[in-house]
Amino acid sequence: WSGSNFGLKVLALIIALGLWVAGHRDTERAIEVPVEFRNIPQDLMVMDNRIDYVVLRLMGPRTLVSTLDSQTLKLSLDLGGAKSGSASFPLGADDFNVPRGVAIGRITPPVIHLRLEPVVKRTLAVTVRLSGKPAAGYMIGETSANPRTVSVQGPAEEVKRLSTIDTISVDIEDSRSTIKRKVRLTTDGKPLTISPDQVEVAVNVEEQQIVREFDRVEVQAKDFKGAYTISPQWVKLRLAGPKSVVEKLDLTAENVYLDVHGMSAGDHNVELSFNLPPEIRIVEQRPQRVRVRIVKPAA
Repeated sequence: WSGSNFGLKVLALIIALGLWVAGHRDTERAIEVPVEFRNIPQDLMVMDNRIDYVVLRLMGPRTLVSTLDSQTLKLSLDLGGAKSGSASFPLGADDFNVPRGVAIGRITPPVIHLRLEPVVKRTLAVTVRLSGKPAAGYMIGETSANPRTVSVQGPAEEVKRLSTIDTISVDIEDSRSTIKRKVRLTTDGKPLTISPDQVEVAVNVEEQQIVREFDRVEVQAKDFKGAYTISPQWVKLRLAGPKSVVEKLDLTAENVYLDVHGMSAGDHNVELSFNLPPEIRIVEQRPQRVRVRIVKPAA
C-alpha cells in the first residue's frame, strides 16, 4: 500500500505541476478598452473622429491575461487646457493600467485624432412638424408650441446654421378636432443640447371654410301688419363659414328680414336684419340698405 500511495502522490504532483505550467504559459488576448475624456473646457466640445474605445493586444501568463477587465484598463484622456482646432494624442503602454507581467503588443489606433470646436448657445423658435392630412373637409388652423422658444447649445458651426428647432412629427392623419400633446424636440442627429427638450403642442384642426353666393334673396318686413313697399325687393349676399353649414344653408324670411316696427308713414332707408348660424359671417352685402315706404303704419 505504501508503494501505491507513493505513486498517487507522484501523480498528483505531476498534475499540479502541469496545471501550474498551463496557467503560466504565455497567451495573447485582444480587449476593447473604453475611452473617456476628462476636463473638457466648458467652451469647447469634441467633434470629428471621437472614438469610444481602443483595442489592446495583450500578451502574458494566461492566469493574468484572462482575468483583465476592460473597465480596469479604461483610457482616460485629459483635455484640460485644450484649444479650439485639431489635437492628437499618441498612445503608449504607460497610458494603461496593465499589471506587471503583461505586455501590450499593439494598440489600435495608436494615435487618437480629435477636433475641438467652440460651443455656443442660442435661443431659437420652435417649429411644429406635422405628418399626414386631416379628414376630408377639414384643414389645419393655428399651430402653436409652449414654450415658443428653447435654448440650443452645441458646436458653433452647427448652431449658427439653425433658424428654428423642430419637434418630432405630430401625426394628424384623419383628424377632425384639435390635437394637444407633449412632444420631444429633434436634433436631427446633430450634437446639440436642447433645454427644455419637450414642448406642449396644440394643432387646431378645423372644418374647411367656404364662401357661397346668394344672388336673389327676397326681403320682407318681419311680423309687420301695416302696408309697405320695398325697393329693391331682392338683395345679393356672400356668406362664409364651415362647409357643412354653408352648403345646407337655405335663406328665408326668418334669416334675412327688415325690422320696421314703430316706423311712421313715409320713406325710410333700413338696414337688413339677420338671424344666421353663429359660424356664418357676411362677406358681402349689396345693397347695404333698402328703401322702405310705409303706406299704412301698423295699428
